[in-house]
Amino acid sequence: MSDLRALCARIPGNELVAAECANLTGGWPDGDGVAICQSVDLIPRAAYVTAGLRCLAQAPTLEALAQAVAAQPIPAEDFQLGFVYLSGTPPESKTRAIRTVADALNAYPNLDAPSHRFLIVAQASGLWLGEILSETRASFRLHDAKPYRTSSSLSSRLSRGLVNLVCPPASSLLDPFCGTGSILLEAAAIGVPAWGADHNPKMVHMSCRNLAHFGLPPHVERLDARETSRSADVIVTDLPYGRSLEQDLPGLLPIFRRLTSLAPRAVYLAEQDISAWLEEAGYGSIQVLKVRKRPELSRYIHIAHSAGI
Repeated sequence: MSDLRALCARIPGNELVAAECANLTGGWPDGDGVAICQSVDLIPRAAYVTAGLRCLAQAPTLEALAQAVAAQPIPAEDFQLGFVYLSGTPPESKTRAIRTVADALNAYPNLDAPSHRFLIVAQASGLWLGEILSETRASFRLHDAKPYRTSSSLSSRLSRGLVNLVCPPASSLLDPFCGTGSILLEAAAIGVPAWGADHNPKMVHMSCRNLAHFGLPPHVERLDARETSRSADVIVTDLPYGRSLEQDLPGLLPIFRRLTSLAPRAVYLAEQDISAWLEEAGYGSIQVLKVRKRPELSRYIHIAHSAGI
């Protein structure tokens, strides 16, 4: 047997994890964070998908897994072998599992410079052996050191996850409420041309400085979102909010209507479910994901498509 699988972070209350995995790999993770997927090529850019593997053998017990491994010609010279259990009580000790499967590989290990890296994955349903083909580079973590931020600035990981919901297939991005540039940083870092706008000159300055700090093009303008005319494949933005988002609705509705003409798809992060407002503004289909910020507080991600798409 041979198939591609992705391992995802398991974060209670964060529906963004599964959605990012689905867009980057074509697979939806199970309760253990394992997805059977179509491709693992984009995992290096991921925020929440940690690794992509090719499953080489699977069995209900360790002994049966070792037999399945020994029965097939697996190229394994200079290998490294790890072990991880994802649910329940580990069926075997790490040391015994690694030793048993390593003996079945019939090759010499090389812990310093391995040519093949394998992982034994233990789930409630059994164990499987996979060869690691790709891993997240977690390059978004570099942007945690951006020189300018505010108390409301998005985390780099969340920003990367939002971008990964739509890129690919989107090849250009607009953030009309760019703030300090968190979303722009993540888009530009994975090679997606990104433009930002903000009505606050201080935010424009901080966004430009943050992008320049990492050698990324500072395509940011001082503009009210209602005046933005630049089109893009997708809009990704963290909506501004004050004491009550309800009070901002009269100002946001014309902005939403304007933005529907600039990009056929959008990702809006808000403090509450605003799907009814987006429908009123002209979006046709809207998917809502919850991201738990604290036990008593969640944020809402809206993946919206213009009517007719």
